[in-house]
Amino acid sequence: IMFWLEIITLLGVVGKGLDALATVAKWLHVNGFKDTLALVEDGIKLVQNFGSVILHSTPHIYISALPFMPPDALLSAMLLPTFSGLAGVAVGGLKGWPVGQQLLHGHTLGVQSVAFSPDGRRIVSGSRDKTVRVWDVKGGVQIGIPLEGHASGVISVAFSPNGKRIISGSLDNT
Repeated sequence: IMFWLEIITLLGVVGKGLDALATVAKWLHVNGFKDTLALVEDGIKLVQNFGSVILHSTPHIYISALPFMPPDALLSAMLLPTFSGLAGVAVGGLKGWPVGQQLLHGHTLGVQSVAFSPDGRRIVSGSRDKTVRVWDVKGGVQIGIPLEGHASGVISVAFSPNGKRIISGSLDNT
């Protein structure tokens, strides 16, 4: 799982990687592979909790994410002994996987508007930095590059009903 996480991180397709892991998890569940399912679920939770960090620097899968995984996670129990040179967490480590929450890093000024896609898989955000950004909900990572073109801050964003288009409104009256 870890090498595969490295590849999807290097390719910048963490969101698609999460979709693939979810598909694998469903298949494992249906076919009764409980131990392997636990590993895949830990991989999903690792990306959900540390996706924004590892997307910026792939080695942080091992430097930051692995040491901070809950000690009772099967993936952590299997891998930590093989990486003896990693920093340890003496106090304040995770006791279990946290409830899903993400900080979306990217805008340089305040966010004025956000909207979920109709399928709930993406978020669009508009900011005073004059950009519109699209985010993957599961991975908490930006999809593509910032959308630019407004001369003033973006104050409203929305998805079309089919989720294929995004509209934005700005203080520049466009």
